Amino acid sequence: MNKNVFLSTAMVLALAACGTTNTSKSPTNVVQTKPKAVVGLALGGGASKGFAHIGVIKVLRENNIPVNIVTGTSAGAVVGSLYASGMSPDRLELEAQILDQTNLVDLTLSTSGFIKGQKLQDFINAKVKNRPLQQLPIKFGAVATEFGTGRMVNFTQGNTGQAVRASVSIPNVFQPTVIGGHKYVDGGLTAPVPVTAARNMGANFVIAVDISQRPAKGATGFLAQLDQSLNIMSVAALNNELKKANVVITPQVQKLGAVGGFNQRDQAIKLGEEAARKALPQIKAQLAKYR
Repeated sequence: MNKNVFLSTAMVLALAACGTTNTSKSPTNVVQTKPKAVVGLALGGGASKGFAHIGVIKVLRENNIPVNIVTGTSAGAVVGSLYASGMSPDRLELEAQILDQTNLVDLTLSTSGFIKGQKLQDFINAKVKNRPLQQLPIKFGAVATEFGTGRMVNFTQGNTGQAVRASVSIPNVFQPTVIGGHKYVDGGLTAPVPVTAARNMGANFVIAVDISQRPAKGATGFLAQLDQSLNIMSVAALNNELKKANVVITPQVQKLGAVGGFNQRDQAIKLGEEAARKALPQIKAQLAKYR
């Protein structure tokens, strides 16, 4: 074969091979796949109105809505830790029925707060079988506020009861919780509904449950005024968190008040169920975008 003909043939074959390779890498041949949903459940604070969280969890479980990550602030941290420990919604409801407020309150004389919080810590640890946060079956984070800096802290490792105690430590009611030499108070001051924490833990789809009390006129009595003060301080933080959620469930528990939920726990659970059922179409429609 003539040398020039041979070289020309080889060049044509090489160019053809390159063309084939480039075609296989063309974007038009790339299969687009939907992202897998990593569902986070962000449970907000709201004192004893937190029983409503149980109703929400009950409806999500009944409708096979997966929950991969749970974060909780204050009352949400209490319910969230128990759920993350493996308790079923029925078991959560039973725990609510038998729970007595005296199981959680240890009074003390102190200028920093009249409730120690140790009884609450011990109660949570007993219910989660003394497992640390990182060993709970569902990834869980308890959100608190560092007292010295005012920054949000999401506890995902260590003593579960102690982290929950920090999350519920309402200033001037509970004594601040000391962890690692730092003082922590109620997470509601920085993240009333901990959506950011859920996203930071890996959730790409967050269902937020807001049971907070909006600021109201004419608050009377010490606890009512304290609740009102916390609500006013956390409005901006609440709005900032909720706008980051995919779906916001808002049980209509405001009429139960800050402390009345212990006597109206059944009603709070029912209100949680009602709100979750209303949100189901939205949740299912948005989750359909994921595989």
